[in-house]
Amino acid sequence: MMFEQLQVEHSLFHIDQDHIDQFKNLAAKWQMIFPQVYAKCLNTLDSWAIVLNNWVFLKSQHTDELILNPSKAIYYSINTFLLEELKKIQIIQKINHCNNDDLQYFAAFQLGNAIDLWVYKTVGKSTEADLLNSQEDKPYFLAYLDDGFQTDNTPFHRDQTRAIKILAQTIRSQNCFRITINSAVYQAVDMYEDYIAL
Repeated sequence: MMFEQLQVEHSLFHIDQDHIDQFKNLAAKWQMIFPQVYAKCLNTLDSWAIVLNNWVFLKSQHTDELILNPSKAIYYSINTFLLEELKKIQIIQKINHCNNDDLQYFAAFQLGNAIDLWVYKTVGKSTEADLLNSQEDKPYFLAYLDDGFQTDNTPFHRDQTRAIKILAQTIRSQNCFRITINSAVYQAVDMYEDYIAL
């Protein structure tokens, strides 16, 4: 499965191999319920990396060891922006304080798919829809390993800035992001409760 190819380098947080192994074990355990990510905006492996980062983000509220990598936070500004927006949503705060790896995996997966679809639709309806062109072919979370990545004027950084403007304006003027997040988390909780009730 594609999630098996995830590496420590895919994380925006300071994690180690044990965290990756724990995530892969959860992905394998729940594969029958969550067989594949949507991957609308990015390639499939990077979409799995979004689920990984969501899971680490949810876990990070319980430990001081899981912190955002400052250098990656700068380069992956769209992801940092969305994580900051997630922190403002009450239901995310509740899931953050729930110390249950399985439930947090359900939430991370549902959030990954929901946010991917929301970004795809939001950017697609904007005047910047060209941002979605051939994104699925490019490695995203490993782009920082490229030598030319560090300069501020690369298309990667310009595209991030353009996308953030669209998403921020939409979040400030509409309630659709909050609705998307609430719906994803409620769906995750319902699925989890249905499964453990069996």
